[in-house]
Amino acid sequence: MKDSYAVVDIETTGSSPKNGDRIIQIGIVRIEQGTIVSTYSTFVNPEKQIPTFIQQLTHIRNDDVKDAPLFHEVVEEVYNQLEGAVFVAHNVNFDFPFLQGELKRVNRPLLKNKKIDTVEFSRLMFPSALSYKLSEITSELGIKLTDAHRADADAYATAELFLRCVDKLNSLSLETITNLHKRCFRMKSHVAPLFFEAMRMQQQRFSDTALNDTLLPAKSFPDYPKSEEQKLALLQEIYTTSQHRPSQLHYMDAVHEALQNRAEVALEAETGIGKTMGYLIPAIRYALETNQKVVISTYTNTLMDQLIEKECSQLLQAFPGSFRVSKLKAYTHYIDHELFQVRLASVDESYDETFALMQLLVWMQETKSGDLIELNTTGGGALTLDKVRKRKRTPHIAQDFYEMEYRRAKQAQLIITNHAMVAGQPEVMKSFESQIGALIIDEAHHFLTAVKKMNEKVISFTEWKYLFSQFGFNEKTQVGWKLERLEVPAAMLTKLKIRTETIQDVFDGIIRELIEWTNAQKTTRGMSKVTVDLREHRALFEDFIAELNSLVTLYDEALYSVDISTTSDKEDIYYWIRELRIVAYKWEEFVLQIQEEASWLEADKRSLPSSFIFHQRKLNHQEFTEQLFENYRATKSIVWTSGTLTVPKQPWFILDQLYLPRSIPIQRFHTAPDYYNGAKVFIVDDVPDVTQVDQMTFIESIADVIIQTAQVTEGRMFVLFTSQDMLRKTVELVEETSLADDFLLIAQGMNAGSKMRMLRTFQRFEKAILFGTTTFWEGVDVPGDALSTILLVRLPFTNPDDPYFKQKAEELTRSGQNAFTKLALPEAIIRFKQGFGRLIRNPQEKGAFIILDRRIESKSYGKDFLSAIPKVSTEHVSVETMVEMLETWYNS
Repeated sequence: MKDSYAVVDIETTGSSPKNGDRIIQIGIVRIEQGTIVSTYSTFVNPEKQIPTFIQQLTHIRNDDVKDAPLFHEVVEEVYNQLEGAVFVAHNVNFDFPFLQGELKRVNRPLLKNKKIDTVEFSRLMFPSALSYKLSEITSELGIKLTDAHRADADAYATAELFLRCVDKLNSLSLETITNLHKRCFRMKSHVAPLFFEAMRMQQQRFSDTALNDTLLPAKSFPDYPKSEEQKLALLQEIYTTSQHRPSQLHYMDAVHEALQNRAEVALEAETGIGKTMGYLIPAIRYALETNQKVVISTYTNTLMDQLIEKECSQLLQAFPGSFRVSKLKAYTHYIDHELFQVRLASVDESYDETFALMQLLVWMQETKSGDLIELNTTGGGALTLDKVRKRKRTPHIAQDFYEMEYRRAKQAQLIITNHAMVAGQPEVMKSFESQIGALIIDEAHHFLTAVKKMNEKVISFTEWKYLFSQFGFNEKTQVGWKLERLEVPAAMLTKLKIRTETIQDVFDGIIRELIEWTNAQKTTRGMSKVTVDLREHRALFEDFIAELNSLVTLYDEALYSVDISTTSDKEDIYYWIRELRIVAYKWEEFVLQIQEEASWLEADKRSLPSSFIFHQRKLNHQEFTEQLFENYRATKSIVWTSGTLTVPKQPWFILDQLYLPRSIPIQRFHTAPDYYNGAKVFIVDDVPDVTQVDQMTFIESIADVIIQTAQVTEGRMFVLFTSQDMLRKTVELVEETSLADDFLLIAQGMNAGSKMRMLRTFQRFEKAILFGTTTFWEGVDVPGDALSTILLVRLPFTNPDDPYFKQKAEELTRSGQNAFTKLALPEAIIRFKQGFGRLIRNPQEKGAFIILDRRIESKSYGKDFLSAIPKVSTEHVSVETMVEMLETWYNS
């Protein structure tokens, strides 16, 4: 590193020097030749009181600064520290302008230093990081930050982060650095000299070790153990801490028997029996003996990753080289190498696109999976990722991530996939059909949910408007503008313009009517979200569909009329027209089926029409599901398994939902009685009944319980809601309190990133609280002390106004059945049971399950919820008593 760098952090009384805010501490770390050579820090007297919230955040008190020098008294030293250096800061657009404002205030010359922002630099160098907040990115990289929000500590940690970014840059291949250097001039930071130096160094150090590769001596996978002693010995060879769990051994036998007999069975295995290892051992043995593959499908990508990274890795540690495993996801998870190369060769159109391509270049050198979900991108960058997603197979590209995984699957004994892949891309599974001997459906109660999602149509107003805006003629980024410069016949261009304007007018008319209908919907106090049933409004959309299909046809004709194969805009034009064609087909299908399927508009009255989302979901999936498994049932084994396959009083509810024949046997395997000794249920009896108070009063009481509980449990808590709206309002209220200073608040739908990203963040930080809805309830392990409390805000009933639920309920009512007992109640009990199952993942753990919904006691069905979970100690208490008991219990 030839340049000198001054890494700066300042603490202030507020965010704007123009409004009278002042610096209270300055920290500067000097870097020369790639080494930290000096540090400087000083308190500064702001000549005003430090606001209380700033004192709480920085732990800098008025007494700390009352005898400190004034800013004009430290200016010369600041100039000396910054002289001849590049100015580096974490969020440089705060520190640099603020310092300039203070210099202007005391009539001193402004700084002319070049700048580097370590937020931008770290986003580029560590594109898969969970977060780029200084405290979180340093923690993830193992950089010590002992006193966050103090300028001296923050500056030093930022300096180490900067050097870590430089080290990462120097470790990249020459080809990658060269491609980055071409684009780095568009970055906001002055990093070009660093990229040039790295390019000159020509370092190339990285490796890509696949899961199935190992340096350990190969060891054969053992025969299936016959006796209990042999089974326990095998489990202890895999996990030295394995204990004798009779239910796990019986479960293993049930899976083994089903595979050997090519039978179809349903196996319910309670949390704690060791279900995953219970089916993996017989599955691997069966695959090796028969030379046929076993496909294991689970609900989410998170669970797929856990299967691969945890259980399969553990088995390969115990028996190196004994079997091969592959992970198959849908095409769209992977990057398309051809499209990426086209993007690299094109002229980037925005900072976001340039930066996303640079992130991809760095990520491509370190990823082992090629799964784009690993990347942490901004909104604009997400569009760039979408442009390079894989849409079809490309077997001719040897290094294509999907194709490499597909080839691994051809050689593997186990194929790990998810329900969406099994249901949504049956042609991929069909290509393996002759080699597959068995299918294990884990988290089976969610298989139909995946089928529903796959067949659901969702059209967002904002996404549609953004897509359609690409077809204008006024800006150089628009398809029409590009076609005008490619000698498309004038008559064709005129037709395109007229059709585009007509569609806009027709769609605007639809939106005006929908706004009127939405505003007519009544809402309860504090609520703004509504739904509008669209089943009787097919005529409203028919002209729009006709015009839209005509426009797609015109664009196809325009492409035939001119050769665009040599233009640099070719891929963009093809991309947007393909997207238009896909969405036009979706709109047409939506309107054609609007009366036969559950079809509705979701809206928020506070933001019309931008909040409009159109939904359509099939009501009956029996034919599809039966056809999907028809060939499997004829010749292969199918094992349906889950921690939840039955409901009290309705043991066949879930299997009926899956359209499984009642001839399939259901076997249940229970956890040892002492497994849940460390669990307690607290039913809080003095939280207001949500039906008796307004929503805000209820939310305030919930926030108070969360704050009190978090303080005694040190965080480590899931707070589970049934409403995203209530979650958001609760989090906003908690953020206004001092709790936000001491705890990391992670909120589904409010924090960026995938479910797995949020879970990893939760596990990494000791004092963390995760706010989630029902999607966080199933299928994730948070072992040890990372999770100690689950706080259930409301019993997880489906909203009775949910349009899909409403139509299913109407069907039951028409057939003479009670929709509440036959649908609403069992669905809620399943979610409740799954939520409790997240709490205790091994018998050494201790955890509290807190229920704030008064209906658990006041309604006759409350006992059905409690009977669905294992018998554990249950306390009926006030908030105050619960907090006291928790404090005593956790500290004992």
